[in-house]
Order: sequence, then C-alpha cells, then structure tokens
Amino acid sequence: MTAAVFAAVPLPTTGPPAGRADGSVAGPAPADRAGIAEGIASWVDSPAMTALLAEFGGGPRPVGPLGDRLDALAEFSARWDYRKGLERHQAVGESFAAGTDARIRSAARSLGLAGRVMPRSLWFDHVLVLGGGVRTMMARAHLAAAILRRGVRAGSVAGLGSLRPIPEQNVIAAGLGLGAVATEGDAVDEALRHAFGAAPATERRSGTTGAGQPWWVRSHRDVDPPVHVLAAPSTRAGERANTADTLVGWAELVRPASVGARLLVVTTDIFVPFQHCDAVRLLGLRYGCRVETVGFDSGADPWVPPPATSAILQEVRSAIRSMRVLYQAVA
Repeated sequence: MTAAVFAAVPLPTTGPPAGRADGSVAGPAPADRAGIAEGIASWVDSPAMTALLAEFGGGPRPVGPLGDRLDALAEFSARWDYRKGLERHQAVGESFAAGTDARIRSAARSLGLAGRVMPRSLWFDHVLVLGGGVRTMMARAHLAAAILRRGVRAGSVAGLGSLRPIPEQNVIAAGLGLGAVATEGDAVDEALRHAFGAAPATERRSGTTGAGQPWWVRSHRDVDPPVHVLAAPSTRAGERANTADTLVGWAELVRPASVGARLLVVTTDIFVPFQHCDAVRLLGLRYGCRVETVGFDSGADPWVPPPATSAILQEVRSAIRSMRVLYQAVA
C-alpha cells in the first residue's frame, strides 16, 4: 500500500464565512455543526483508518452512533499511547517490521498527518504559529515565513507558546545563532524573529489571570505583517499551557476582536489533525472563525529529525481524542 492508494481525508471545518472580494471575512459565520460531524465521520470511517487498524488486529468495527464509534476508537488507541503522561520527547516507542512500518505511514499520510504544507486560501486575517522547542519552532516559523513569501497574505502573525522552562535548549539556540531561551515563549520569539527578520520587541505586556497564572505578550511592529508572541497562561495549576490554552490565550490576550477571522494555523505535519480540531472547537465554534491548518514536512526538514513511526501513531491517537471532544461540542 502506498500513499497514493487513498485520497487525503478532509479534516472537519467550520464552513466558509461570509467573504469579501479580497478573500477577507465580512463577519462571523455560523458553525456548520452537521458538516463538522460529517467531516469527523468521514475521517473515522475512511479506508485509511480501516487500513491502519488492520495492522493492529482490526480494531473496533464502525457501527452504532458516531459518538460510540469515537469512544471505541479512543479506547483502542490506548495501544498507541507511548507518552503515558510524559512530554513527547520522553515517550518510549516501539519499532515495526519494514512492511508494517510503510503501511502505517501511508495510512497516516492519508489521514492528514503529512502532505499539508501549503494552505488552499491566499488571504488570512491572522497566522497562528503554534509553540514548541527551539528546533520545532525554527521549522514552524520558517514555514510561516515561506508561505507568506509565496504570495499568501495575512494581517498579522502570532507565535503561541507557554512559560514552560527550557534552559537546557540554550545550547541548541546558541548553535543556531539565537538568543537565550529561558522558556518556550522565548523560543517562539527567537525563532519568529529569525524567520521574519524582526528586531527585539519594544512593545511588551504582561500580567496574571484571576487564578494567578502569569502571561506575557511581545509585539514586533518593525516587520510587515506585524509579529506578536504570546507566552500563554495555563488553565491547570502546576502544568504548562497546552495547545488549547494558547489558542484561547491568543483570542483573549493578543487579538480580542477575533470574531469572524480567517485563521491559518502553522504546526508540525503529524500534529495537523489534532491541533486543527482544537482550533475549530475553540476558535471556530466560539468565534465563527474559518480555520485552515498546515504543518512543515517533518520527514524532510533541516531543523528537526524525522519522527519515529510510534510518534506518528501517538498523534493519530491525539487526533482521535481531539475529534471526540470536537464532536461532543457540536453534538
């Protein structure tokens, strides 16, 4: 089985908002909840998912209501939980025979975990670059910059990180010619400055939430489009901000008037399905945003090594879980 066997499965979206001639958004679009559910069902019941499950004994049969099918699939996907509560870089994976490995990767590509590098649209109100470590951020930031150089237009760029300490990555940062990175937010800032040629921020804001969680925003207005960087507050005491926290943090702390916006989310290819679903749920349903998501090609990127097959399976599990939460939100 090769990647060409399956047509890429479309990801669920909020449906097209009212648009102007230049492609920008005239106002918020009501979420197409039935369309979102149909998109999730198409993904869950696709030939690609069937082929992937076949490599692990067949998995649950696609019968019953969609919510039940998602529950069964999420339970089955525990087989691919290599993190077990750890950070991704701490996960202990497994290896597969060559034929099995190739079939898993092919199915994952058709499920949207690869091959989504360039957006379909040519205009976005905002580009949201999701946060990560130094190398990951260099890949994502440079993909965002390359997309804009190729003719895609945007009103602003925002890097979304957390206050997770990463002092051990200062050696990597220095080797890449970046400044100090005490936190993930600093890595986001340094990578975006590198990719867009921005000077150090002269506009800075910071604060704490009602629950006492700190955050900060740095803005770079010497480049076009302007670049903003958020170190988002966490909604869970003692834990770092996750993807959902950074998306909501952007809407509340960076761009409060985000209703009806057309958004391009930039991440890593194997994270595209799950982070796309989070963005649709948190920004599409809540604000009527139109969300498109792309990810750099992690199999051929100069900044990061290719992912292990077990890491790809981990993100199939993440996608299943995110789709289940998204379906619960629309059902």
